[in-house]
Parts: sequence; C-alpha cells; structure tokens
Amino acid sequence: MLDKGPELLHEELNSILVERRLGTHFQPIVSLSRQALYGYEGLIRGPSNSALHSPEKLFSVAEHYGRHDELDFLCRETIIRQFVELNLPGRLFLNINPVALMSSGYRQGMTALYLRKYGLNPNRIVIEITETQPIEDYQLIRAAIEHYREEGFIIALDDLGAGYAGLKLWSELRPDFVKVDRHFISGIDTDNVKRQFVNHILEISRSTSCTVIAEGIETGEEYATVRKLGADFAQGYYFARPKADPIRCISADLFRNGSTRPSARSKYQVGSLLKPMSAIESTCTVNQAADIFMHSPDIPALAVLVDKQPMGILIRSRFMEMIAHRYGRELHGKKPVYVVAEKNVLAFDVATSLEVVSKRLTHAIDVYVDEFILVEDGELCGKGTLLDLLQAITLQQIETARYANPLTMLPGNVPIMQEVHRRLESMRGFVVVYCDLDNFKAYNDTYGFAMGDEIILALGKLLNTHCSTDEHFAGHIGGDDFIVLMGLDGWQEKCQGILRDFKQDIQRCYRMLNSGSDMCDTVRTGETAFSRPLITLSMGAVVVAEADFPLTYEDISTAASAAKSRAKKVNGDAFVFVSPAASQADSAVVSMR
Repeated sequence: MLDKGPELLHEELNSILVERRLGTHFQPIVSLSRQALYGYEGLIRGPSNSALHSPEKLFSVAEHYGRHDELDFLCRETIIRQFVELNLPGRLFLNINPVALMSSGYRQGMTALYLRKYGLNPNRIVIEITETQPIEDYQLIRAAIEHYREEGFIIALDDLGAGYAGLKLWSELRPDFVKVDRHFISGIDTDNVKRQFVNHILEISRSTSCTVIAEGIETGEEYATVRKLGADFAQGYYFARPKADPIRCISADLFRNGSTRPSARSKYQVGSLLKPMSAIESTCTVNQAADIFMHSPDIPALAVLVDKQPMGILIRSRFMEMIAHRYGRELHGKKPVYVVAEKNVLAFDVATSLEVVSKRLTHAIDVYVDEFILVEDGELCGKGTLLDLLQAITLQQIETARYANPLTMLPGNVPIMQEVHRRLESMRGFVVVYCDLDNFKAYNDTYGFAMGDEIILALGKLLNTHCSTDEHFAGHIGGDDFIVLMGLDGWQEKCQGILRDFKQDIQRCYRMLNSGSDMCDTVRTGETAFSRPLITLSMGAVVVAEADFPLTYEDISTAASAAKSRAKKVNGDAFVFVSPAASQADSAVVSMR
C-alpha cells in the first residue's frame, strides 16, 4: 500500500491535518421528475501539489497510521463550511464510512455541531453511507443511523452493488435513498443484464418507499434508459462534473434530449464551436515544439501555456519558417518557446457571444485569425475556427429570421425560450417583464386592424429601443403580448421609462386620429381629454435573484403570467413586480398617472 517513502507520506498527512489543507468539490444530483437540481454530493481532495491529492490515497494513508477518524471529521467540517460559503441550493450529500461509526475514536454529535457552527439546517443534510470495508456490527450501525434520523438527517446508501453486502445493508438500514453503483449504469443502454438489475432495484425501492439515484450517467443514451426505467434521481458527467464552485442550475436541454448529449453552452456562444487544441508549456524548448509540428502535420498551431493559461501561440507556418532558416535550430533550438511565441493572440471565454467574437475578428489587425483560443475560467479548453464561426453566424441569422414575429420582426417564442434558458443556466439574477396592452380590442374595432398593427409596431419599436444593449432582450410572443428580459441594474427605471414614453406616444396617436371629433377635446388646463378609455400598457415583472435558483422555464412563464394578470387589474399604465415564488401580498405596484 505504502510503496515508497512511508515516513514522508506520514509527514504529509500530518501537515494536511494540522494545517487543514483539504479542498472540496461538489457534484450536482438531479431530480428527473422535476427536471431540476436537487442537491450536491460533497467530495474531498488533498492539496493539488501533494502525493495525497487523491482521496483514495489520502484515506488509505490515514487508515494505515490510525488517523482515519481525525481525517473523517475534518472532511465533514470542511465540506459543510464550503457548502455554506458557496451558498449552494438544495441538499448536501455527506459521505460517511460506517467503519468510522464503529471506531473507538468516534465522537457522536460532531456533525450536528458543525451544522450549528455554520448555520445549516439538519434537514438539508443527507448522510451517505459508503461501504468500503465489511461491516461487523450491524446493530451498532443501526443505532448510529437512528441517531442521525433523530437529528433530522436523511439517510442514503451509496454504491449499491459495489460493496461487500449492499443488499443486506439496505434491508438493515432502510435508507431514504439508495445510489446504484456506476458499474451498472455505464453502458446500460446496450447491456440487457444491467437493465434488468437496475429494474429489479427500482421494483424493490418502490415496495420499500426508497428513492433510487442512478450514479455515473455520462451519455444521453444512458440518461434516456434510466429515465425510461423510472429512476427518480441521477448524477454524473452528463449533467455536470464535480467542481470547486459548481453550477447552480441544470440545462433544460439535457432533459429534452434522449439520444445525444447537447452542448451545455448556448449555440449563440462561441463555446458551441469548441474543438480540441494542442498545447505546449511555455518552458518547453523550440526544439521540442519543432518535433511536435514535424510529427503531427495536421496541427496548424500550438497554444503556449503558463499554469494552464494561454499566454501566446505558435503558428506552424511562421514557426517552421523561422527554424528552416539557415542556423535556425542552432540559434533558437534551446530557447523556451515563450520567447518566440506570438503574444498578440485572440482568446475568448466560452460564454462570449458569436457577435462579439465576429466583431473582434473583423477589426483584428496583424493577428492570426484562422483559429482563436477558447478559455473557461482563464484556462485553455480548446479552440474555434474562423470557418466554423462564419457558418454559425449565418445559421444564427437564418434562424433569427425564421423565428421572428412577422409584424415587428422581434424574436418570437423559440428565441424567447432560448434566451430565458441561457439566463437560467448563467445563474445570474435577471428580470422578466411580460408586457400587455389594455383596451386594445376596442381600439382595433374602432379604427381597424391596420391602425391596430401600427400600435403593435410602435410598441415593438419602443421596447427594442429601450433594450438595445446585450444585457437586455425584447421579444414578441404574438398579438399585443411582449416579453422583455433585463439585467438587475436599473430595471425599474427602465420600466418607468417605457411606460412614460408609451403614454406620450399613444396620446399623440389619439390626437392625430381624433382631432375635431367628439372623442377628443381640450379642457381648460390645455390638456387633451378623451371620451373613451385609452390604450394603456400593463407590465408584470418577475425579479429573479441568485437566491431563487434553481428555476425552470416553466417556473418563469407561470410567474410572469401571474404578474401580468395583477398588473392588468391596475387602472392605467402600471407595472407589478414580484419574486418567482411571491404571493399576491408580496407584489409591489408602480402606476404611471
């Protein structure tokens, strides 16, 4: 087990425990019925530069030196603290080895102590029993589990099918959740034996009021199969990889697709063009780079990295021309590649819009544009090509025209849905405003549909003018219904500006139509008075804060419709704003008289 340097490993373990140098990752667990995030499994890592970075190695060494209990408690506290600091939604699945419960050094009540210390409710904790060694005293384990239940914790059994006596442990503990080991999920779409095994597990779970979590889902085919079998929850790379700062919302596209995994990124973002890119460390020599180019003639460029972050690029044609010169290798061969790398490179975050990338490339001078670097959190993740970008921009323009409202040419229902999904996936707060006209039918009946269309066009133009930046979005559902998406900064002032401008526009329109008629007159104050109700604008706003996540498109649609209905109950131009889960008493009304 300790194949080399056992004393050094012991010293490293001691340093980790004393200095509390543990890292955390969290992987989402997804509710398949609600199509939403349910919680996270907390995972521990040793220091990244340590021989004990791997959790398996870390716990193995701790077990060898009799410090398993000490490590176990430190892991619990570290995961709970980080879960709270990240303000993650849902429940936290906390791994506990049953061997630790039977240890003489086990201290009861420590988990509850950590929860009180960091202000986390016990009903948000799922104790995940991970069986890595044979269990000798089931009575003691049952007593410990009952204690956890009395504290308000939920119980899960991990890796069913991989342990020493998983089915026996299931029957003894009667957990709330059971997680099917990834072995039985991998390739389940093509393996009938695995499908039968999982199906039997699901049948047992239904008879025992237990919920099944399918672990290790990596493909759309595996997801579609476990969903068809009736699994309640799922976890795996298909939905999200473990991260130190994990995603807060699961893309709705993942639930609609049953065959292949769609990109988690918007097709309007440059990340949708992602391709692998070869890279070389900045400290490597020119000779080493030359060898790579010579042995891989299909590589047009190499990214030059410093700690996984691109600092330059080696372009094959220019690089090979340099070393092909007389004495080229002799002059440059031993130099580090960062000396000869081209520093003026185009690099974009994967979330950058295609339009922004296109503009940057169009205005680039003396820059290699055939390929551009793509990064995520500053680290290289691949490349995009100019050809792919041009094709994507063309398809985007075609799709925009296809789904645009034929009257206003604003984005229609499909682009509206896509934009809401994109904002939900970004996990940043935003505002959805449902706009609807009041008294429009009477106007249409009086002046005809052509004049009614003019009002619709005027409103569409007004909304588009107020939403001219990338942070805002105006769409046309149909008829006199519009949707506006805004950022959180200054959104109320923008709504008030829209109402104010609309009121001025509509009064001007009425004056032109009714000048000299009995519907329009000038009162003593000099203001225009109308004998029939004017068209007014009702705006129902849903304010989505980061604390509200996770949410679905359906949640947003329902809340926006409710907010709009409340706004229409107010006489005159007005907007009502609510939170996604607000009651009627929680709404606020702003009227424009």
